[in-house]
Amino acid sequence: MASSSRPVSDQPRPLKTYSRKDKYTIVADLLRGKTGTLLDVGARDRVLGRLLDPHAFTYYSADLSPGHDYQLNLEEKLPLPDHSFDFVVALDVLEHVEHIHLAFQELARITRKCLIIVLPNIATLPRRWSFLWRGNLGTGKYDLLTEHQGDRHRWLTVYPEINAFVNANSAQAGLNLDRVVEELESSIIPRRIAIRLISFGLFRNGLLTGRCIYVMTRK
Repeated sequence: MASSSRPVSDQPRPLKTYSRKDKYTIVADLLRGKTGTLLDVGARDRVLGRLLDPHAFTYYSADLSPGHDYQLNLEEKLPLPDHSFDFVVALDVLEHVEHIHLAFQELARITRKCLIIVLPNIATLPRRWSFLWRGNLGTGKYDLLTEHQGDRHRWLTVYPEINAFVNANSAQAGLNLDRVVEELESSIIPRRIAIRLISFGLFRNGLLTGRCIYVMTRK
């Protein structure tokens, strides 16, 4: 007799929505009404921190460079206890890390309530068009220059693979993937029109999705 039990890795399908806003505004909106400690990993100039309610969150910034509350290297095990922060956020960070799977698990480990990860989709229509006509993806993160450009992407992150990566690694880390917000590209088609086209069943599979925002909560 067939078993009715669901495999451990088979998580319920997350709520998916589309947005015309930028990643910082989307994440700030997702966090509205919540309270607690928040670690912004890869914070750089702390844009997200300026959008959050200072009465709701105790905000900490972290980056590889000095000048932040925490100087962290995601290529290594983080020197922080389990469940150190209520919320952990990493916006367009993991694609810069060689040991991306370890980095994901470390971010999940220090999360008490909610982990928000943002990953870019490099296979959008605008980038495909750029590669077809100009021979590049329209971003310098992959260029082979005469001198090393410093920070660069270690991974060519594309829509089906980033979804599979987050699904598998969130389950492994004991997190529920509750919601995915797709930030739409606007360089070819205005975002308001893109939402209509997607709602009519056109341009699925991330062709107009510049990045995905993944919201995961602890089980």
